[in-house]
Amino acid sequence: MNASSGFKGATLPCALLALFSTGLAVADVKPDSGDYAALPAGTDLALLYQQNPRIEKSYFGGRKAADNLDLDLTVGVLRLVHFTEFFDTGLIWDPQIVIPFGRQDLGASDEKTSGLGDITFGATVWTLADMERNRHLGWSMFITAPTGSDKNEGFALSNNRWAADFQVGYVHGFNEKWTWDVIAETEFYGKQRDTDAKRAPLLQLHNHLRYNFTPATSVALSYRHNWGSRERLDGQTLETSHDNGTVGISATTMLGKQWQVMGQYWRDVSVRSGAMTDNSLQFRLAYIY
Repeated sequence: MNASSGFKGATLPCALLALFSTGLAVADVKPDSGDYAALPAGTDLALLYQQNPRIEKSYFGGRKAADNLDLDLTVGVLRLVHFTEFFDTGLIWDPQIVIPFGRQDLGASDEKTSGLGDITFGATVWTLADMERNRHLGWSMFITAPTGSDKNEGFALSNNRWAADFQVGYVHGFNEKWTWDVIAETEFYGKQRDTDAKRAPLLQLHNHLRYNFTPATSVALSYRHNWGSRERLDGQTLETSHDNGTVGISATTMLGKQWQVMGQYWRDVSVRSGAMTDNSLQFRLAYIY
């Protein structure tokens, strides 16, 4: 495969293997609206996500590298979160674990793969948690371990490398109705374990403008953008730097005192490098106890 030509001349399975191994990361649980609002110590959350992205195209250096991929993914994510006091400091933190699992169906080559993805663990510490005014400032670190199935077989949930993700998120409640969430994120990567390919850090910025119809029901308009994450092996570029943007809309409501449901629609609006998600429907069910 001539990496610098953006998969041209490669067979489709080889191109897809390179595409997935350089960071499709569809199972990544990105910060949603409200995620950086701290909850009282002693609160526990069990969250179940379902993601259904549809992918037809991939890009390399701003040029289309593959078309008609006909890739459907059904991704589930189990996330367990515990809010507690941070070592007698009076601050709140939330140690947690994220376990992705799922199935991918590549219609272009009639290939099907399923299994567990790479597990993530980490926490957020809040240095500001003003519940009354809805003002929150949290600092996060997450570590992803290469535990997934079929690491070298193009399974989108398995990246076969260690990663460290650092985030800082701020929630600003303007009044009872309007809230703005902004999260800055950078992710650092170890070498891919089977090839020793090196990836540059990825920078991301997340924005959520939320309108609360009631204390229990809200909608949010979101925009995410990421830069960087260029990947190289033996002097050749496997993936060019990102400059990708995504828009989304979500609706969230409480079902009683302990259950919350969220529905989302996401779509990539600009992709310089990597897979382009034509549309993705996502659902999240949370149990609060």
